[in-house]
Amino acid sequence: MKAAFKYLVTALLLGGVAAAVAAAGRLDRRVARAEQQIATFAFDDAEAAYGALEQSLGAAGAVPWVFGGARADVETRRAALRYWRGDYAGLLADYADASSQDVTGNPPLQFILANAAARAALDPDADREQVLRALDGAVDVYLGVLQESPGHLDAAYNYEYLLRLRADLASGAEVPAPRRSQHGQEGEAPEDGELEDIEIYVPVQRDVDPEMDESPTLGAGDRIRKRG
Repeated sequence: MKAAFKYLVTALLLGGVAAAVAAAGRLDRRVARAEQQIATFAFDDAEAAYGALEQSLGAAGAVPWVFGGARADVETRRAALRYWRGDYAGLLADYADASSQDVTGNPPLQFILANAAARAALDPDADREQVLRALDGAVDVYLGVLQESPGHLDAAYNYEYLLRLRADLASGAEVPAPRRSQHGQEGEAPEDGELEDIEIYVPVQRDVDPEMDESPTLGAGDRIRKRG
């Protein structure tokens, strides 16, 4: 009887592990699909996918250690999506307390909020004093990131950049114009006259450079004669 009970308990445990692994696999596929949608600028579809993921993971909210890391990851990815959509003010409003445990305990999310604060600070409709105060707030958020993750190179670079930018603005420099898009500026085709000046260089390895290789090449050497 005891042996049968042990077998039953073992079977239940293995079944639970298998179910957890299968659920994790489904979760990874759904996250990958949402990331693919972001890469193709299908932001509305990605937002819907992340919203569905959060609802699915919310069922395990009563047990913090179940998919806790996955919930934090989805929250971070959803914040990143809002950042790429330019919803800086909304992000900062939803995470008004940048020193809360929910933020400081999630360094990737904290870095996204710092970037959003930096972008929001460069408001073309704000006066110089407002921009300076907003930059001070963004610098503080970056400082929080560095306190939690001292080796965060991107946060260190942005922190130093904002300090120098603030000093320049306080000295009378013009507020830099914000980018029209997070994805860069649309390129333009060169004028027809410039095409003639374009030179294309194809790098080759020295050991296979035909100008430095004395071995026979196609079309070189004497004419091949039929034998026999």
